[in-house]
Amino acid sequence: MNSSPENVINRELAHLYAMFEAHTEMQKWFKDMALAVCADLKGLTPENELFARMIVDKGVRCFEANFNAVVGQISNLDPTFQVACTEGCSYCCFSHITLVPQEAFNIALYLAEKFDASDFEKIVKACVEGAEEFDSAGLQEFTMNYFRPCPFLKDNKCSIYEVRPITCRNWISHDLDPCIKSHESKDCIAVPQNAVIMIQKDLIFAGQQAFLDEVGINGRIASFLPLIEQVLTDYEGTYASWLSGDSLRGQIERK
Repeated sequence: MNSSPENVINRELAHLYAMFEAHTEMQKWFKDMALAVCADLKGLTPENELFARMIVDKGVRCFEANFNAVVGQISNLDPTFQVACTEGCSYCCFSHITLVPQEAFNIALYLAEKFDASDFEKIVKACVEGAEEFDSAGLQEFTMNYFRPCPFLKDNKCSIYEVRPITCRNWISHDLDPCIKSHESKDCIAVPQNAVIMIQKDLIFAGQQAFLDEVGINGRIASFLPLIEQVLTDYEGTYASWLSGDSLRGQIERK
């Protein structure tokens, strides 16, 4: 940890640089965007009890503004393009997703504020059961074989929609037919995605990682269920470990 923000961002975005190797102007835009995310977090301190939530809130606002602008530009270039996702559509809610620790803590706070004790206990139980295979299977096998309804999916709607991870916000489709086929195949069939839209989450995560690295915190993305299970069953202990720079359950190291 404690590398320069630019070095951290270059490391985190190396896979995108490779995808856009022939477009140096795009590479520079990626880096500048991530640096802007990092700079926007300056002034936040881990001593603030809402530190994690404030990082998430800033990231979501930046993500949505940028995401909407990119989708708008694509729609202008291709008038046939439109987002096919609608309320009650939950084909992608059976897929493996990732989130960053600050999102997991923010979700836990939301549950404590919005859910009654009975519903909270049911959610925790579902998360514990869903993450049981992680320890025996290992990260790679767990993610590759993952196909089950999200524990937060209720009546085909997201019960934590307001605080859903950026990965969920970022995943959209312009054609439901591939989504249906992918769901029926248990994710063996990939859903086509627009690359420029899909990278928006990477820019936010890279900027947040660079900021957290400066204060000695591990902001690596993680498999959703293992991390959310750890946070919901031991919020205070997990939060203290995170602030100390420890790795959390399900975090994925960039190779």
